[in-house]
Amino acid sequence: MSWSTSAPRRDLGLLGWVTSCALLILPCTVLAFLGYRTHMVPLYAGAGVQGMFVLTFLRAHPVWRPPVSASLIILYLIALAWLWLPTRGSPDWAVHIGQSVLLLTAVALAAVHDLIRTGAEPLRRANKWCGRLVVRKRWPIQLTDCRALPEVVALRAAVLDEVRPVLALLTDPRPEVQCAALGALEYRPQWQPGEAELVLKTAHESPEPAVRAAAAYAMAGVGSADLIAGLAELLRDPAAEVRFAASEALLWNADARWPFAREGVREALADPRLANDGPLFASGRLPGAAFADLITWAEEHAPLAPRAILTLIEQFHRDLTDGQRPELASQLAAMMLDTSAAPSLRVELAALLRDHNLLSVDLLDRLTNMDQPGPIRLFAAEQMLRINPHDPDGVDVLRGLARQPNREMALSVAGILQNVLGLELGLPPGELPPTNSKLAADVTRRVLLWANGANPDQIRPTPGPMAGLKGAPRSALAGVRAPSIPPPKPPAPPESHELPHTRGGSSAVF
Repeated sequence: MSWSTSAPRRDLGLLGWVTSCALLILPCTVLAFLGYRTHMVPLYAGAGVQGMFVLTFLRAHPVWRPPVSASLIILYLIALAWLWLPTRGSPDWAVHIGQSVLLLTAVALAAVHDLIRTGAEPLRRANKWCGRLVVRKRWPIQLTDCRALPEVVALRAAVLDEVRPVLALLTDPRPEVQCAALGALEYRPQWQPGEAELVLKTAHESPEPAVRAAAAYAMAGVGSADLIAGLAELLRDPAAEVRFAASEALLWNADARWPFAREGVREALADPRLANDGPLFASGRLPGAAFADLITWAEEHAPLAPRAILTLIEQFHRDLTDGQRPELASQLAAMMLDTSAAPSLRVELAALLRDHNLLSVDLLDRLTNMDQPGPIRLFAAEQMLRINPHDPDGVDVLRGLARQPNREMALSVAGILQNVLGLELGLPPGELPPTNSKLAADVTRRVLLWANGANPDQIRPTPGPMAGLKGAPRSALAGVRAPSIPPPKPPAPPESHELPHTRGGSSAVF
C-alpha cells in the first residue's frame, strides 16, 4: 500500500494521535531499553521486529485503527513473549517491570477494546454529552447556531455507533435541545430501523422552522425510498430555510436517490404557492437524470415549466462559471437551436449564452430564420439592434413580428423600439402595460403603423392637455368676438276652445 492511497484516518485530535502513537511505540521502546540494559541480542532483535510493525501500522492504519484495536493488543502480547523467553529466571528488577508494563497495558487495552466493541463506551460518552445539553442554560439567540455548539460537535463524534441517547432528546419540549440533538445527526449515513422515521416525524410535526431544517440535514444520508420521498416533501414546507435544507440534503448522493425524490421535486416545482421561489436547487450539482426530467418539465404549464427552466439555467450558469466542462457551451448552443425544445427554455439558454459572451453573430443570424418561434426571433432581433441600431436584418425581423395578430408580441416589439431605438410610443417606464388595457391597444396600433412604414409624426402619441390650463369657451379667446345672434323666440301655443285636461285624466298628454 502506498502512502498516497492509504485510507482516511479517524479524526482523533492532537491529544488522541499523540496517545495512539505512544501506545504503538511502547513495546519497541521497552525491548530496546531492556536490550541495552541486559546486552541481550534477542531483545535487540525483538525491538527491531517491533519497529517494523510500527512502520507497517503507520502505513496500513486501517489495520492499526487507533487508538485501540485487536491488532495493537496482539502487538503487546508478541513483545511480552519476546521479552519473557530470553529473560526467564533473571533477577533484574527492570526486566520484571518491563514485563508488568507490557502485560498490564495489554489487559487495559483489551478491556477498552471490549467496551468500545460492545458499545458501552460510546454509549457512556453519548450520555455524558446529552446530559450536558439537557442541563445547559445559555443558548444562542439563533436556533440554527445550536447545531454548531462544542457539545454538539463532541456528541456527533460519540454517536457514530449509538444514537439512542440523541433520539431521546427529541422529546424535550425546548426547541434548542431538539435543534442541537438533530445537529449531532447531520448527514448520518447509517440508521437502524425506526430511527430515521422518528427524525422524519419531527421534521413534519415540529412548529419551529429551525428544528425542521435540522431534521432535513439529519436525513441527508437515508437510503430507503419512503424516507427519501418524505424528505422530498419538505421541499414544499412553508419556511424558506426548511426548503433550502431539504434541497441540500437531497443532493447528497443524488445519483442513486433521484428516482425516489423525483416525484417530490416535481410537486414542489408545480406548487402555485412557491411560484416566485426561483430555482429549486440553488447549490450543488444535479445528476444527469434530473437534467433530463427538468428539460421534459420545461414543456409543461406554469408554474412547473418556469421554475424547471430557472433551475436548469442556474445549474448551467454555475457550470459555465466553473469552467470545468469546456464542451458545455456547444451543447447549450445545440439545445438552443433545437426546434423540439420548449421555446421559453431556448430563450433563456440564449440569454445565458449572451451573459457569458458565448452568443456569436452566426448563432444570432440562425435564430432569426423564419422557422424559429416568435420569442426566439424577437430575442435575436433585440440583440442585433443593441449591437447595431441600424441593422437592417434586425429591423426587418421586428417589422414582421409587429404585423402578427398578437398584442403581447406587439407590446414586446414596442418595448424594443422605445428602449433600444429611441422611438417614443407612449410606453410608461418599467413593465409593459396589461394586454387588455386601453394603453396597450393604442401602443399596438402605433406599432402596426410603424411596421407598415408610417412616418414618425403619425406614430408619435398625441399629447394630452397640459396640467394647470382649463378649457375656455370660444368667446373668451382674445381677439374673437361672439356673434350677436338673437335667441330664437318660442312658438306661440295653438288656439283651442277646449278646457285643459288634468294629468290624471285618460286623455292627458305625456
